[in-house]
Order: sequence, then C-alpha cells, then structure tokens
Amino acid sequence: MILFTIFILIIFFSSKRVGWVSDWYKRITSEPYNYYLLLALLIIGFFGQLDYTNRWGCVVGGESIFDAKNILFSSISIILILTSFLFKPRILKSSLLIIELVFWIFKLFYFKGGYVVSIAAAPDPIISFYDTLTLAMRLFIITGLLRTNFKTIYILICTLTIMAIKVFGFPTQLSMIVEGEKSKQRAEFTKEKLTGDWIGIYEYDSTYMSETTHIKDSATLRFDSLYITLYDFRDIDSLQLKMEFNYEFGGHFHNGIKDDWRNQYDFWIRNLTSDSLDIILTQSLDDYRFKMIKNATQQ
Repeated sequence: MILFTIFILIIFFSSKRVGWVSDWYKRITSEPYNYYLLLALLIIGFFGQLDYTNRWGCVVGGESIFDAKNILFSSISIILILTSFLFKPRILKSSLLIIELVFWIFKLFYFKGGYVVSIAAAPDPIISFYDTLTLAMRLFIITGLLRTNFKTIYILICTLTIMAIKVFGFPTQLSMIVEGEKSKQRAEFTKEKLTGDWIGIYEYDSTYMSETTHIKDSATLRFDSLYITLYDFRDIDSLQLKMEFNYEFGGHFHNGIKDDWRNQYDFWIRNLTSDSLDIILTQSLDDYRFKMIKNATQQ
C-alpha cells in the first residue's frame, strides 16, 4: 500500500508537469485501455499468485499455481470483467463490474493471505501493491461507466481506505480465524479421547559438549479436562501442568508461572486413537517424543 501511494504521488505530480505522463494517465483510465490493463493484471496475478494466496506467517502457503482456489477466484474475476467489456449496454457493463468488485472485496477479507508474512508479520509489499492497484483500476472503470463526477483524488482515497482496513484491521484472512475457532471447538473431542492414564516410552536427543546422546525412557501420562500429569519424566516423580489447546491437536502445557520456561512446553499430537497416542513436547530446541498406549484397566 505504501508503494502504491508513492507510485500514485509520482504520477500525480508528473501529470501536472509532464505532457506524456498526463496523456498516458488519461489513456489507461479510459476505455478500452482500462479494461485491457485490468485483465492483463489479473492474468499476471493468476500466474504470479498475486490475485490469490494463502500465505500467512512463515508456515502457511506455498500452494500451486493450479490450486483450485487460485483457478476459481481468478476465473470468476476474469470472466465477469471480460463479459462486462464485451457487453454494449452501459448498465450491464457497470452491473457486472460492481458484482465482481463485491466478490473481490469479499475474497480480499475472507480468503486473501499475504498480509501477515515472514518473521516481521508484515504485509508482502508486492501483494499489497498489486491489490491496491487492481482495486483502483476497478473503481476507475466503474466510476467511468456510471459517468459520475468523482475526482481522481476521491477514488484514490476510497482505494486506500479499503486497503487500510485490510492491512491494519483484518490482516489475517477471516477464513483462517473461523477455521481456528472451529478447530478449538474440535479440541474438546480431543480432550475427551485423551482423558485417562497412558503408559509407554519417550525419546529425546541430549547434546552436551558437542556430543549428542539418544535417550529413551519410560513414562506415564495422566490427562483430565484441564491438566496433564507427567510421571517419571526427566527424573521428576510427578509434574502437573495446565493444558491449553490452540487448535484441534496442539497447544501448550504450563504451570501458570510467568517466565518459568523450564515448565512450559508446546505440544503436538501426531496420532490419537482409542488405545494409542503419539505426542511431541517441545521446549526450546528439545523435542520429547512420546509413544503411549492406554492403560489396559481403563480401556
């Protein structure tokens, strides 16, 4: 969005002083060149995965160009805009573009990623520039078809307002938030399956003085609705920690004491059936891999 603002300011001030910039600006914001430019941007967006991406943080993303959602979303926009371009009646042209604009804004907030990426959790500058540019082109075409007297500055303000709401208000795609809430609800069923005593072994790799030792030991885990109790774990007879799920099969254990990192673990359930459990506890760079079976007296 910042890149777009700088780009527009350069064009705005140049068009006041440089004749060819003014002519170029008027051409790309009027028919049929505005349609050509928008369609070209959508095609570039499809192949460059700029029109749709599921990117979030350092983990989510990396889908194929031919991912079903990428094909679906780009196809809908291209078909609606191309149909609008081919139609002659102005009311039909503008109606199709307004429908496509509503669809695109819904996609932007509900499905579109790329606004919380990398360690900095910041918007991808290329994606935000692309979205801001294509949104502005849509608004230019619609206002031109409706023959409104909207000044360019008002269109740009409207564009930047919508994008600011996305960047600062809803950077995480709403579909991910909704799925996260559903996953937490499903975690209640995971808790029910975990409840009881589990016996088995755990393994981890210990490094000391540049020497790595593979360690395997026995342990017992006891789960209830709120806590996990670990018996014979790390030479501790009994350790009770509070259990909190962040999603269906993962979360963290802690003792409620702030900054007590020795008793805080992230956990991830790799496999859970009625009688077997594979769970990994992570603390800093240490992974404790548990392979457990349900206590026979509780099956």
